[in-house]
Amino acid sequence: MEDLSYKWNYYDYLRIIPAIIFAGIIFYFSSLSNPYPVRPPGPPRILELEVSINDILHICEYALLSLLIAFGFSDKVRSVYLILITILYAILDEIHQYFVPNRYFSFYDILLDSIGVILGFLFYVILTNLIKRLRKKTNEG
Repeated sequence: MEDLSYKWNYYDYLRIIPAIIFAGIIFYFSSLSNPYPVRPPGPPRILELEVSINDILHICEYALLSLLIAFGFSDKVRSVYLILITILYAILDEIHQYFVPNRYFSFYDILLDSIGVILGFLFYVILTNLIKRLRKKTNEG
């Protein structure tokens, strides 16, 4: 069983600030009525291999958010919870957009956001493992 009595220090709080700021930036742009040209919801585009800049932006923004959340909380919270929390934020963001004029709720966007979350977290895991290996080689050599 994990030791959940971890105490936060000043450095731990500083590590979560970038994730909070970036989540706020996402929320701000979701509040705009028309931040960039968006396509109205239509038939599912999953089988069409058509990728727009909007799709790429969704993946990238949530990959970065996931990376920042993993950086800020990885020592304190299990990885599965970090992924679920970030996907939950994506869902809440889409619900929020439902109430913004000229915006809409989209399951497709949630799918793209979730792909970004997983890619961002995988990038974090690969990066931290690479850094650990480099440190190990440096200490051995």
